[in-house]
Amino acid sequence: MTFIHSDPEFPDLLRIVAESRQIPVSLIEKDYWVTHTLWALQDLGLEVWFKGGTSLSKGFGLIQRFSEDLDLKLEGGSRELPAVRNWKSKERGPQAARRAFFAAVAALPMVDLQLRMDPASLGERCTNAGIEVRYPGHHMTGLPQAMRPFVLLEVGDARIRPFVECPISSWVHDHLHAQGIAEEFVSNRPASLRCIHPLVTLLEKLDAIGRRFQAGTDPAQYVRHFEDVAHIIQAEASLPRLDDTAAGLVGEMLAQHQVRQVPMAMDPAFLPGSGAAWASVRSAYQAIAPMFWGKRLELEDAAETIRSWISRSL
Repeated sequence: MTFIHSDPEFPDLLRIVAESRQIPVSLIEKDYWVTHTLWALQDLGLEVWFKGGTSLSKGFGLIQRFSEDLDLKLEGGSRELPAVRNWKSKERGPQAARRAFFAAVAALPMVDLQLRMDPASLGERCTNAGIEVRYPGHHMTGLPQAMRPFVLLEVGDARIRPFVECPISSWVHDHLHAQGIAEEFVSNRPASLRCIHPLVTLLEKLDAIGRRFQAGTDPAQYVRHFEDVAHIIQAEASLPRLDDTAAGLVGEMLAQHQVRQVPMAMDPAFLPGSGAAWASVRSAYQAIAPMFWGKRLELEDAAETIRSWISRSL
């Protein structure tokens, strides 16, 4: 057996799936390679924890936004990687250990993929790294302008509990399964991946919105969080059960310096206005429209959903 992407008819398959889903073929292709990338990491024997926006779409099915960045916490598992004993220290030794860890991840032999670490992503303290995963794409030129021609691994330390074991698939895999022919190919989708609970992601995204809005950061870096958070809130009743409340969880995350403050409903970051700052946010909100394949929420509705949840939950 071969991989799906090794089949000579793979380009035709991508077009068939794109037509049936009414989604651009470039996104169908990239979604397949995102899934293959996650599988390849597990296939190497690594311990993988998956968080952020892509986990919301591929792990929990909560959002209909294409997210190309894979936020990951990685450990060696059955494969030896350089040990990192301190993710926060500014001392040279721990920084060198983190740098060696990221370099080793970027050198991993992942099936049919090429990895490259972006040196600029390391920053002064080397606490995380951006690793480009290049795939042999047939439809790269059709990607929306806002999207990269590669999958990006954002690797670093992260809160990894609570997590939920989730199966991961792609539109291509789902199509072949529905046709009853998936078993004709080598399986390259994770049967189970540890996805960080959406409530943790919600609190991290609220914290990011508040901090970045206040700092005057380019809204393109955080505007997607509004809609992501609102969708998590709307699905709250169906989320896997937690032993703690949202208020208890944010208190714990605050104590562990995983968020900087408890979100407030009347934070200006959640109160759409008429000034220049909000004009920039609205412009950025519209600019990411090509990354969605489902009906979008209006920015004002997303913000109202957020304010209501904070008022009753925190």
